[in-house]
Amino acid sequence: MPTQGGSDWRERLTALLADYRARPRPGTSKERRQAALDWQSELVDAALAAPAWPRSVGGMELPLAEQLDYYRMMTAAGAPRHPFTMSFIVAPTLIVHGTDAQRQRFLEPLLRGKEGWCQGFSEPGAGSDIASLNTRAVRDGDVYRVTGQKIWTTLAHRADWIFALVRTGPAGRSTSGITYLLIDMRTPGIEVRPLRDIAGGHHFAEVFFDDVEVPVANRVGAEGEGWAIMRTSLGHERATAALADEFKYRKTVDQVFRLADDLGYREDPHVRQELARLEADVRTIVSNSARALDAALRQEDPMGVSSINRLVKSEFEQRLQRLALRLGGSGAMLGSRSDGAVDGGRWTYGYLMSRAATIGAGTAEIQRNTIAESVLGLPSHRGEGRRGPLVPPGTPLTAPSPDEAVVRAAIADIVTAHVDHNRVLAGEAVPPGLWEALVDFGLPGLCAGESVGGAGARLRLLCAAIEQAAFGLAPGTAIDAVTALALLTAAGATEQARRVVDGAKVAVVVGLDDSGWIVDERTPMLSGGVLSGTVERVRGTGDAELLVVIAQDNTVVVVDADRAGIAAQDAVDLTATVGAVTFDGVPATGTPVSDADIASAQRLWRLLIAADAVGVASRALAMAVDWAGQREQFGRAIGSFQAVSHRCADMLVDAESARNQVLSAADACDDDESPDLAVDLAAAQAVSAAVRNAEACIQVHGGIGFTWEHPAHLLLRRAIADEAACARTEHLRDTAAARIFELSR
Repeated sequence: MPTQGGSDWRERLTALLADYRARPRPGTSKERRQAALDWQSELVDAALAAPAWPRSVGGMELPLAEQLDYYRMMTAAGAPRHPFTMSFIVAPTLIVHGTDAQRQRFLEPLLRGKEGWCQGFSEPGAGSDIASLNTRAVRDGDVYRVTGQKIWTTLAHRADWIFALVRTGPAGRSTSGITYLLIDMRTPGIEVRPLRDIAGGHHFAEVFFDDVEVPVANRVGAEGEGWAIMRTSLGHERATAALADEFKYRKTVDQVFRLADDLGYREDPHVRQELARLEADVRTIVSNSARALDAALRQEDPMGVSSINRLVKSEFEQRLQRLALRLGGSGAMLGSRSDGAVDGGRWTYGYLMSRAATIGAGTAEIQRNTIAESVLGLPSHRGEGRRGPLVPPGTPLTAPSPDEAVVRAAIADIVTAHVDHNRVLAGEAVPPGLWEALVDFGLPGLCAGESVGGAGARLRLLCAAIEQAAFGLAPGTAIDAVTALALLTAAGATEQARRVVDGAKVAVVVGLDDSGWIVDERTPMLSGGVLSGTVERVRGTGDAELLVVIAQDNTVVVVDADRAGIAAQDAVDLTATVGAVTFDGVPATGTPVSDADIASAQRLWRLLIAADAVGVASRALAMAVDWAGQREQFGRAIGSFQAVSHRCADMLVDAESARNQVLSAADACDDDESPDLAVDLAAAQAVSAAVRNAEACIQVHGGIGFTWEHPAHLLLRRAIADEAACARTEHLRDTAAARIFELSR
């Protein structure tokens, strides 16, 4: 196999893809399959295959960022995928656990597609529960004799080899005594019976083994260690191969947007809501895959993120295909091969095939069991005890960067030392000394420029800090301070900006409605050096020293709080203060700023509220899991009941997906990559997750969660306040869909 990779791989791949684009497209399925096989060999010959494999086994061994570029380029060019996707599950197993002879024998023909592989895990009595498999392998000298049956085996009728789990130990349900074998499908005693799927095709089959001889040399790893090998060999290539799926999803979502546009749904508000949700989902999936791969590259277990992503992907694919089918209207009456079917019937076929997404490789219900028991550490629904969680529930599933870890730990320590929910329930919205401690850490100026005394950090760190503070139910004072800093910087008010960085408590005086900030004739007016007007429902007025006002004509005005009339209002969020602010002819000066400056400040406000909402959603998850593990009903912990454990699993999916969206949006803001779109989607995702998780937290707690003394309602109150301050989520999604339509023009 040629040596792969090289620093010039982009140039060489670009040239090869340009040549591919110029070729005529194959017309039949048989021709497409042959073209895909020929393409794989071209990639190997050009040293441009297997971007994540080590060079020692013929791979390119590219860093993560370059692997992402590789798959983006391949997807954008419409290059064919490897015809045997299962090959890229066995490949990392051989790379990690195989012998030199096995790697030499199997990897190159696998990569070229000259030998196709199928997976032999599921059995009639062991579908999602693979530990119950019964296919038997008995050692007989230099061979194993295999007898049994596999089912739902994808492309078994075309595969040359099958990698199978067989039982070499005692019969019965157990993960021990399972061995991993490589079996030639042409061996006497193997019978393949294709099964017809609901779309009418033959994509999977039953495979029968009748005393099939398999050389011991084809065993991967030691006898009886097949379960561990299966669980631990999901390294780089499986993660990066999954990234190819994510870029495929990205392309498909773009196609659904174009379909909606072509069929006249661009202005349909209901369709735009669903399209925006698909856009948010695909961004979450891509981000999850990148995080899982990054964890694998750091030799960490990506199981938590991978488990979530598998569930999210399966349900996303069904929603995507369902929406596309519905967009075709009465065209859905036609079969996928019928004349006149929309887009050649691809959406009818895709919808029918998508029903397998939540069944294959473990049903959605089994995935929720895995998330609840193996990731969150809830008790086994089978009564098999309880293992510890992968990480403390509510904390990020993948290890943050060293800088982010330091910020999270410091904020957590500060908040824990100052916030007591019992005092909050007693009416202490602003804990004494908390803000001063956060200022000493440098929170308000974390991302501010050095000219005003800030640290100039990336927004990702600030979002992590805001999230951590909200997790501990600290007031959202920093959100107002950082937003005020953005407005003051735009107005050139350096001295006032320094005051905020140094710890002056500040409220941003701006009206709110369903679309966000009100910046029109309803806002205060600065005329003749006098400020007049009233703004209801202003956050943080209870102890504000400084008011940063957005007046008419985009004028930023700074007023000491004691010069305004502030009437306290009853806040639903018990960790916050709210007031009506009146300026009755207050002498003041102001600085006009641009529309772009106002939009940028509001974008930052939304992003930080979204980060706050992630903290709320995560704390609700932590509280629910803790209670589900300790509260007993009917003689066992309620977390062992799937109705409860699955609810907790969905809470984790919501919290992690929101966190991903927010941190990705923070990066988009710093890198100026469609930041408005990213923030709108992240905010809609995060505030919705906070409300759902807070509601679910109360439900898991039952009656105790409905009492005043229990802190669960503090989270719900915080969540609905975040939602109200941010903007109506339907508006955010509608705006996001409109932006995507505009970008696609």
